[in-house]
Amino acid sequence: MNYLPSKLTKLRKHYNYSQSYLADVLGVDTLEYMNYENGSKMINYNQMKKLASLYHIDLSEVFKNSDDVKLYDVNKANTDEINIEYFTAKKTFIEKVQDFYEHNKIASIIIAFLLLTIFIMFIVLQNTTRPYTLEKENINRLSVSETTVVYIDDYSRVIGSGSNTNGELSNLTSSGAIKVCEGEGFTIILNDDGTVSNAGLISKYANSVDDWKNIVDIAAGNAHIIGVDANGRVSCVGDNELGACDINGTRNISKVFATKNGSILIDRDGALVFSGTFIGSGSIKNYYGIKDVSSSDNILALLCADNTIDVYTKNSLNYLQAESWDEIVDVACGDSFVAGLDKYGKVHIEIDNDEISSQVEVWSNIIAIDAASDYLIAYDGTKIYGVGNNRYNQFEKEEIIKQRLEMVSNVEYNIDERFISVQFDGVSNASGYLVSIDVGIGMSRRLANAEVVKFETLNMTEGKNYTITITSIGEGDYTDSDPYKLNFTYNKPEEKIYFKENRNQTVEEFVDYLISLGVKQESIVGKQGEDTCLEDKITLLSDNLSGKSFTRSELLNMIIEYTYCKIEEENEE
Repeated sequence: MNYLPSKLTKLRKHYNYSQSYLADVLGVDTLEYMNYENGSKMINYNQMKKLASLYHIDLSEVFKNSDDVKLYDVNKANTDEINIEYFTAKKTFIEKVQDFYEHNKIASIIIAFLLLTIFIMFIVLQNTTRPYTLEKENINRLSVSETTVVYIDDYSRVIGSGSNTNGELSNLTSSGAIKVCEGEGFTIILNDDGTVSNAGLISKYANSVDDWKNIVDIAAGNAHIIGVDANGRVSCVGDNELGACDINGTRNISKVFATKNGSILIDRDGALVFSGTFIGSGSIKNYYGIKDVSSSDNILALLCADNTIDVYTKNSLNYLQAESWDEIVDVACGDSFVAGLDKYGKVHIEIDNDEISSQVEVWSNIIAIDAASDYLIAYDGTKIYGVGNNRYNQFEKEEIIKQRLEMVSNVEYNIDERFISVQFDGVSNASGYLVSIDVGIGMSRRLANAEVVKFETLNMTEGKNYTITITSIGEGDYTDSDPYKLNFTYNKPEEKIYFKENRNQTVEEFVDYLISLGVKQESIVGKQGEDTCLEDKITLLSDNLSGKSFTRSELLNMIIEYTYCKIEEENEE
């Protein structure tokens, strides 16, 4: 066992030094020094020399792998033993302030006034509601513990199933739930007004959580709760025996995650900050932009910025290969499996159990997944699905293995000035079809039959690649097909010119207009009709363009014919 972290803590507390003061002595930031005391980072040789001098002990006492260490009387330290080569005593902050005041009284008064103003503004701002950034996401709507499943329905209500020993499923009240997290014996809920509700928390933790304001993200481990507010400041309450809450007070954070006995934070630059104990903690410090985290006793699964998964396991689980999955939006792992949800609602799983794999394979239109040590849960917005151990009746087991529908075929598309039209051949036993294009809101249609569907091209970009996705929807004994995908490049078609019928247009006006469109004069052929003109100028009677529309390219390849009237000649006397 490494006794150095506990030895550092014992010495600091005996001499009543703060962690920030010791960080200043060693020339590091406070979080770095905290990592020395919680054992997640090793202090170097020169730093240990400085601490040995500060605490008036021999360097060998620091290196000795024992919890025993000399503790001098704080007021009677043998200053002759201090090695001033590595540590020089500094004036206290109070002494520095007194010196400054004696020599700069007017400046001191001005500074004090400014500090008081800043302090008052800080208090006011802390109690002012700020906008928060976390929007309702499907993946935040589901959470599980070893004994419970809790989810948020489409009406922002929180619903739970399983064991309710600690009241974790009782009175799950919320004023618009946007995220839910399960711990062992408690539930916490993030509301859309920035407050946090709870059920099952012991009072000393519940009181703290009830006071949180303007919270934008939450997470829960076995026995600790993390929240981050709109200013990026982290609050953590709960059991800190393994250092899970050593990140309390950390700033500039945008998102929080929790393992059973640890905490992982993402700062606003995308870098990781973490504390506590969890598998893989020594390998993830250089990650940036993590989107999701799932952890068990044996596995750590990270959803990376490129929507792929990285997995860290104990050696006995090296067969879990999830790195080939792509377009993943949610991740979950148990003690012997890892699962990922892709953006099409399909769940992938790596597990040494063919029966569970076959059950998961038929799930479709899933919007969130989560896992405990020995079971996996999925939610489709209406119903909970589960596989694995169900001893607390967390989910209803489905015994029927449904047949997967075939994919559609003969998919074609056509682009005109306003729409892209998609048509395809349907499949047997489908209850309908879901057709979508990856270009934002409103580009998805659910059809009862295989019929032509149109999408506006207003939000499509010239020369950009898009994907048409069509899924056959199953019900009863059938489950949804794999999605059929057709990639295409959007090229805006030529604008068409509509020609109205106009019998009063002159030949000259008609020919000049066609030439202005690029039509060659030799392609324009006129013929005098039998009718006579009522006026003293030639008038167009008809042409082969009237009432039709053509692109400029089409006009260039046409012979354009027209008929005009003849002018009646005057009789000579």
